[in-house]
Amino acid sequence: MSRLRSLLLFLSLATACGGDPSAFVSEAPLGEREDAVSIPSRGFASTLDVGCWNLEYFGSTSHGPSDETLQLQNARDVILGADLDVWGVEEIVSAAQFNSLVSQLPGYAGLLGSDSSVVGGSTYYTPGEQKVGLLYKPAVASVLGARVILTADATYFGGRPPLEVRMRVGLNGHTEDIVVIVMHAKALSDVDSWQRRVDGSQVLKAYLDSTWPTAKVLVIGDFNDDVDVSISSSRASPYENFVLDTADYSFPTKALSDANLTSTVGYKAVIDHHLATNELRALHVAGSAEVYRVDAYIPSYDTTTTDHYPVLTRYTWGNEGAALTVISPNGGESWAGGGARTITWTATQVPTVKLEYSLDDGGAWALIGTASGASGSYTWTVPDIAASLARVRVSDAANGSLADSSDGAFTITSTNTPGNVVLHEILANEIGSDAGTEFVELLNTGGSLVDLSGWTLWDATGLRHTFASGTVLGAGRALVVFGKTVSIPAGVSNAVGATTGGLSLNNGGDTVTLQKTGGTVVDAYTYAASLAGQDGVSMNRNPDGSATGSFVLHTSLSTLSASPGTRANGSAF
Repeated sequence: MSRLRSLLLFLSLATACGGDPSAFVSEAPLGEREDAVSIPSRGFASTLDVGCWNLEYFGSTSHGPSDETLQLQNARDVILGADLDVWGVEEIVSAAQFNSLVSQLPGYAGLLGSDSSVVGGSTYYTPGEQKVGLLYKPAVASVLGARVILTADATYFGGRPPLEVRMRVGLNGHTEDIVVIVMHAKALSDVDSWQRRVDGSQVLKAYLDSTWPTAKVLVIGDFNDDVDVSISSSRASPYENFVLDTADYSFPTKALSDANLTSTVGYKAVIDHHLATNELRALHVAGSAEVYRVDAYIPSYDTTTTDHYPVLTRYTWGNEGAALTVISPNGGESWAGGGARTITWTATQVPTVKLEYSLDDGGAWALIGTASGASGSYTWTVPDIAASLARVRVSDAANGSLADSSDGAFTITSTNTPGNVVLHEILANEIGSDAGTEFVELLNTGGSLVDLSGWTLWDATGLRHTFASGTVLGAGRALVVFGKTVSIPAGVSNAVGATTGGLSLNNGGDTVTLQKTGGTVVDAYTYAASLAGQDGVSMNRNPDGSATGSFVLHTSLSTLSASPGTRANGSAF
């Protein structure tokens, strides 16, 4: 059946039944979707996912996009593809077109400000003017009641009083009520329009303060102004009263303004926002605010669809006490690459976890897989890549801000990667007057252990240390040679004293050389006086743990002056 025939059939059925076709649950199949666009999902099963979207003159044949069928199709594809739980929509002109949109959104219901079920709606919204509306998933939320508010102050909102919908949300076995208010503020940047937004913000805040002082309230929509500074030149944001009341309100979308993003094709500002009361703010998923640039998927977006981009946020629901803790690996382990090891964790109120690993101490993360949070374990085939700074992270698959990673780095060894011993840290200017505190740290950055038996350590003038038979340096491990055994600091176990009784490193510059048995040079470094000019301050590879990085003063990497036997930050290798 064609989309046109489906629309005509739907409208005729709605009229024949005598019902209000603007509030219903869509049960119609999509059928054929010619030229449909594919929009990546932004919805998650265990969070409340919310969006607002101004659909420019939706359904108007004289304003906005000229192809009403294409505009509807694109709106449908974005909403279905994004897969959010609740949408606030603005600038809906045609109720029939809105009803047609809902009829093509399986699993969604719709409510328009002019519906007869909305208290006061039909009084303040006439058929041909812009209206606000709500789309939602009945499987997640139900409507307890709806009304238009602040009708006496409608002029402050450009004649479009906000739509208030009380909803009951059920997720993760938890049911709780919230209030969603969809608003469309007065547009334009002239002084009169700015003042009307100021007045509208004042009456809205007074209403929320008195009507919903302890409720979870979310105000979403086209605010027609930004919340950092106004689009009206040299003027404060008209919503400054909310921004300054940090105890009771916050804009989760302010992060978008702070990042200098835009939510429209024209204005270089974010004018579509989400405002949350403090009761709901605690549930906001950090980092979830997004201007969803669906124009990347829709050709000629501004002329076919709308001049605004959807703006999204997410909220945890029923898992306020959720927690995650990585048990293993948690730092200090040595796991063989290519083998199977078990990652373990504890999870509270987290249905599904995402597992990732990093080989550079958390600089970059790669996906391992997902698992049931309650299972607490996952068998991982460790990558056969030598690394001394590996970590594992476990996070809520639906809420990335809830996560835990290994407290310390662990080592991955590789049978395919040979050992590689390098000079890693050198202290040439001893601590105080104790020359025995001079040290040279060796690090095996390779994937296999190295037998150091008979290897030697030299400075520019002679032999300083010979490694004893049976000395083995494991992959990712460090070994420190101090000038004297008695000068090895307490707690440094991976260290030996120089067999000659001293290293004799010159503060004015010297060369340190590591040789294999027979004289083959393994690594050598000639340092300048600038790296040995401060008592007790060593020189260290940068980045820390690198086999090839240049040497820099240790104090440029850490607050520590030196870190014999540990990483620059003092954590274990």
